[in-house]
Amino acid sequence: MKTRQLLWRIATATLFAFGYLFAVEASGQTLKQITKFDLPGPGGKRFDYLTIDEDDHYLISAHLAANQTYVIDLATNKVVATIADTPGAEGVEYVPELKKFYTSNAHDNTIGVVDLKQLKVIKKLKTESKPDGSSYAAPSTSCMSLTNAAKQKPSPM
Repeated sequence: MKTRQLLWRIATATLFAFGYLFAVEASGQTLKQITKFDLPGPGGKRFDYLTIDEDDHYLISAHLAANQTYVIDLATNKVVATIADTPGAEGVEYVPELKKFYTSNAHDNTIGVVDLKQLKVIKKLKTESKPDGSSYAAPSTSCMSLTNAAKQKPSPM
């Protein structure tokens, strides 16, 4: 009887061990570098949010400490535009239906509206102090939510 219990425990432990190893292997995928490229601006300065324009294959990158935002062509890994009027850009949110992206500019308390056809800031919207991140849920809403680093609560835009 003891031998049978011992064999049962060994079998159960073995199944759990294999199950654990399989689960780790299945979900434990690691990130891997697929490319590397240099970005303009002062070295060692903090970048913040990233977003992707899937239609035009652009990566949009907020360079907070450099007060600029980059539009990068993902097919060539080249910067196609440097948007300079985004002081302290932290958040960046792309809205595909409008072909625009919005930057949360902490240094002048604005939201920058950037037209991707013109590749420039076309409007600035005043906010409370220090706008931070933003989110947009398409197509269920025409509203963007903005977080304020000072208050730590979202507010609709």
